[in-house]
Amino acid sequence: MATSMKLFLFTGTIVTLSTLWTSLSVEIFEEGHSVTVKDVVFLIRSQQSSVHAKRAEKSKERIESQCKQLNQAGCDVVLIHEKYQSIGSWILLPIFPSLENDFPKKKWLFFCEEETQVNVAGLLEVLKKYDTSKPLLLGKALVDQVPSIIHHYKFHEDVTKFKFPDFEAGWLINRKLLQIIARRWKEEPADINFSIDIKHEVAVFIWDEGNGSNLINVPELCSDGSPLPREYKKGKCVTQHHKEIAQCEESVPQEKVLFAVKTCQKFHKSRVKVVLNTWGQFADNVIYYSDVKDDSIPTVDVNIPNVERGHCSKTLEILKRFLEDEKQAKYLWLIIVDDDTILSVSRLMKLLSCYDPTEEIFLGERYGYGHGRMFGYDYITGGGGMVFSRQAVSSFIKKGLRCSKHDDPDDMIIGMYAKSFSIPVIHSPLFHQSQPQQYALGFLEHQTPVSFHKHTNLDPYEVYTIWFYADDESAARDEQNSIKTSKKEEL
Repeated sequence: MATSMKLFLFTGTIVTLSTLWTSLSVEIFEEGHSVTVKDVVFLIRSQQSSVHAKRAEKSKERIESQCKQLNQAGCDVVLIHEKYQSIGSWILLPIFPSLENDFPKKKWLFFCEEETQVNVAGLLEVLKKYDTSKPLLLGKALVDQVPSIIHHYKFHEDVTKFKFPDFEAGWLINRKLLQIIARRWKEEPADINFSIDIKHEVAVFIWDEGNGSNLINVPELCSDGSPLPREYKKGKCVTQHHKEIAQCEESVPQEKVLFAVKTCQKFHKSRVKVVLNTWGQFADNVIYYSDVKDDSIPTVDVNIPNVERGHCSKTLEILKRFLEDEKQAKYLWLIIVDDDTILSVSRLMKLLSCYDPTEEIFLGERYGYGHGRMFGYDYITGGGGMVFSRQAVSSFIKKGLRCSKHDDPDDMIIGMYAKSFSIPVIHSPLFHQSQPQQYALGFLEHQTPVSFHKHTNLDPYEVYTIWFYADDESAARDEQNSIKTSKKEEL
């Protein structure tokens, strides 16, 4: 069911407890293979965006503070977006040769996300159990629920046989495995077209059609537990990633946000009806852009022929109208979605509280194309929803965003121009291009999603009810109560 939205605040917590972790580590663990801070490099998969870079920097500071408390020299913590500035560094595989060269004396490489919480003392003790003479891949194991389109239906015979790491729990490779990966990449780079789910794709590359290494599940690496010493004493967690959406200020008021739904006459009575009866009832400002005018919804005719796929010209027209239509000048945010996108309005308003609409914000679920080659670029997947600040829309239009054909893939074209215009493509794992069942259950269980996509082979009303309705209804009720209170105070 939809989860409550209590805010989890970790800032500073690990710093104050690091001394306690250090003192407890001796009594918790038995001695094994020697591992100290200087044997590990901590690699945070960070982003260029100021919001995300600050989060990653705080995580770096927390790790460094714990290293200091341990009185061990040689603590290396790296923000990947700073040290490896190529646009595709976030998919990791292309930077493994550089990692091998840059950290020749490290026994372990620990990878994590920008807000992964780490008990450094506990992690070092966990690693003492492992023999580094063999290539090792360690992590919290995820498995698919069904043969998944985002994984190209790989292992469709039995998806449970292949395990891949939950990046938000943190994961590790030892130097032996790093050397193998780096050598393979240098000799024969993977023929990467689309980069979709990196945690799965990295694990598949390491598995090497059964000739490489399988993931070893490490129960102490967690995305849904506590990294506190008392939990670790129970054989539990040295890492954790909070579930709730980070909220930096009050939720963005809906009067500042416009939802633009791309549709066509074919879907007015099916998909659009679902939107109207689910998230659309909680969105104050929605325009349904179609190929015909339908007053019963109502829709706006964009005067562009409908196409089966791509919809580049339609999306471009939406962006232009957002910038040029005086009636839309009051909106600071534009959220473009498909007519079969299922989302939470209230969660999106919370998410946007961390971003500045006067900056070039282009936000959603990031995919990559061509990162195995020199011409790669990132893009925001359209089905999960594309979020634009007014400044981003202005930059795209004024700098010359174009479509060569009506059915060009709009999300990929915008991504190409984002690279050309140096507009950062900002990733949030809370947007989803596909349906809930296409994702590992263990992955969805420890996050608070803001969107899913497609009605095929499911009941969209059920998806909305399970994942989003409670939060949207609660937010709407709170807003009504606030309005009533304000009116009483005025009397």
